[in-house]
Amino acid sequence: MLSPIRVSSLFALAATVATAQPSYVYKFDAATAGGVDGSIQVKYAGDNSTTATISASLDFSGVSQSELAAFAESFNDTCSQAVTSFTWHIHTKWNSTQSSASYAKCSKADTDNHYDPDHACGPVSEHIALPECKAKSANYACDPAKYAADPTVCEKGDLSGKVGKITLGEGSKVNQEWTDEHYPLPSENTDSWSIVLHAVCENEAYRFSCAVGTKEDGEVQQSNPTQVEQNTPVQGAAPGCGM
Repeated sequence: MLSPIRVSSLFALAATVATAQPSYVYKFDAATAGGVDGSIQVKYAGDNSTTATISASLDFSGVSQSELAAFAESFNDTCSQAVTSFTWHIHTKWNSTQSSASYAKCSKADTDNHYDPDHACGPVSEHIALPECKAKSANYACDPAKYAADPTVCEKGDLSGKVGKITLGEGSKVNQEWTDEHYPLPSENTDSWSIVLHAVCENEAYRFSCAVGTKEDGEVQQSNPTQVEQNTPVQGAAPGCGM
């Protein structure tokens, strides 16, 4: 009769805890996005998390400042100096067959207004047509300091209000990263969400370049090494039997 051999040992196992980190990317193609090339990526801390890292890697060197100025003039405004900063927002609609677009193709008819499920009600909220939202919009004030103190003062889609404008660096390039602890949940994302960049001129910020979001394939895995104590009875093999 076989007797169990009790083996007790403590050893380190690399126990991998797989955490889904949904990621969405908004790709700007210079050929369709008004000269903007690159992407904005949104990576969540977890599958049901509102914490997201937003990374912008964009090249604005192909943007025509004269075209921007002419576009502003069509709204009776002027861009007397080169545009170097952009407000940016999540919009709720996408009407283009391309993954990115520019100027008139980023209009309200094509991208609608800002994502605003909690009715913070900025002037370009998706709910601005409601009388109560229209009235509330007169007092809308969203900036990073106010957002840090009270996240409900900002539309969920008002990214520049929450974390700041996109500002051009050396060579008209942008490499910036922000963490938003109150970003819309992964489950709130839709196939029609877009990010619209608004060129800041003297009096207004104009819808200039836009891109639709797509979910990236695969999951990001995070490995957390843990100590596991094993205390397992092991039986010897019967004579004549293979292991």
